[in-house]
Amino acid sequence: MTAEYDFFVRMQQKMDEQAEDVWDMVRYSRSPGYRLRLGEVTTTELNFFRLREFWTKRVYIVTNEPDETTTGADWEWIIGHGDRWIQIRVQAKIINANGSFAELGHPRATGEQMRRLLDPGRESVACRWMPLYVFYASENVAKTTVTRDAGCSAQLAWIVNENYGKPPRRAGRLRALDHLPPRVPRPGAIPWSHIFNGLVARLRAGESLDTIIGSLADASLPPAVKSIDDFWEPRVTAGTCFAELPAYIRTIVARDDDDFDGAPLTELHVATPESRHAEAERASGQAEGEPGVAYTVRDGSLEDSPVPLPSRTLMIDRADTREVLATLPSFVSVLDIDRLPPLPERPSETGAPG
Repeated sequence: MTAEYDFFVRMQQKMDEQAEDVWDMVRYSRSPGYRLRLGEVTTTELNFFRLREFWTKRVYIVTNEPDETTTGADWEWIIGHGDRWIQIRVQAKIINANGSFAELGHPRATGEQMRRLLDPGRESVACRWMPLYVFYASENVAKTTVTRDAGCSAQLAWIVNENYGKPPRRAGRLRALDHLPPRVPRPGAIPWSHIFNGLVARLRAGESLDTIIGSLADASLPPAVKSIDDFWEPRVTAGTCFAELPAYIRTIVARDDDDFDGAPLTELHVATPESRHAEAERASGQAEGEPGVAYTVRDGSLEDSPVPLPSRTLMIDRADTREVLATLPSFVSVLDIDRLPPLPERPSETGAPG
């Protein structure tokens, strides 16, 4: 098998390991008397720390949106190279102690976040893209079968929307029972590592990543596909798409030979004329002794001191700028197929104690 095949198989194995850890963390954090506070943001950060060997770049999206509660996604994977990329956009939800995904209708049970995930607008997505939910859960609180490798499980966003209902006409369904078990005729949520099963199957059959991405990049995905595996099947298409990549993806993947290009952790500042004006006013205020605002991301050092990350800036000036900003993910996990990192050697089993 090829190095590309091995890369994604190893990534799936690491995703399964992390899903089992999440299953344990959710189980104990939702147990009576246990004081661990475990939310979606912390769990997602832990997940991608575990997957740190399986992306070529992680890009934090910095906008002037107040918080993610009104935006459509926590993260996305983009896979490709050059001007050919495919996109998987994800919103995460964690189960509460009552066995419900209480924040599914965010914000304030309006379903606005779900709407933006499902329908972000053409300017925000690649031609081949897929919106998903990833659920963090464990069996003791879900009150249904949740295998350990499904501590992180994935479901098509349109199916989640159908199972949830259509607020505010009727209350949304939040119970884990409505979203995790198999449903007839619709499939149930699957372990999140299985998101990439269709890709691994094609690699196992001898196709290269370049060939696979080339067969998908210009083929729009129908909005209500039957399964996540359909994403990797070029015959499942709504037709050829001629749209260019969204501006923020072009900015992220551009080969400009700068600090951003070579760094594994970066920021993309998405600015508007209004935010630029506000920044200028803040800078003026700082000159007069007023406090300013700075974006920083912390590294993993013992001192935990704020460190600047290499960054690029994208200016957006549109009539619907706020709506465009609201659809962007919190961060992007980039898999540039020309820059896949070499994997560490597997631990040797020779000489192991008996």
